[in-house]
Amino acid sequence: MLIIGASGGVGTALVQLAKQFGAEVTGVTSTTNLDLVVSLGADRVIDYTKEHFTNSGKTYDIIADTVGETSFIRCKPALKPKGRLLAIAGGLPDMLAALWAPMTRGRRVIAGPADERPEDVRQLAELAKTGVLRPVIDRRYDFTQMAEAHAYVETRRKKGSVVVNVGHEG
Repeated sequence: MLIIGASGGVGTALVQLAKQFGAEVTGVTSTTNLDLVVSLGADRVIDYTKEHFTNSGKTYDIIADTVGETSFIRCKPALKPKGRLLAIAGGLPDMLAALWAPMTRGRRVIAGPADERPEDVRQLAELAKTGVLRPVIDRRYDFTQMAEAHAYVETRRKKGSVVVNVGHEG
């Protein structure tokens, strides 16, 4: 499995979950986040500032794009014949590709909203409780600093998640 955006909020969780379920994981991230992604369990990392994952010659069963940085057409050479592009941060083009790809036989796109199932939430909670799934928190902000928190997230340079504390008086 290749995870694009492996050091972000979704990516850090996905690296850990993929490893928990036995996947061999390659994380794509920037130079400054390589060690973080390895510490989460990635078997291999690709520094996107130095190499594009499609140039490595490797192919993957699953490519998960957590940041909306690629397309099905761009990923096709890096997908195994029955591989899947999981367009987590995908938009309309990815959803259209999800409709078109089945007609091409083999490689597919999975895009659009996912089902929320209580049993999945319980399983994630158990993994967190046992320490298998560790949250990665980059920064914390008070609710009054919401604009600053949003601005930091928009830089696309955060590691893991940004937390906004909502305090209650009384």
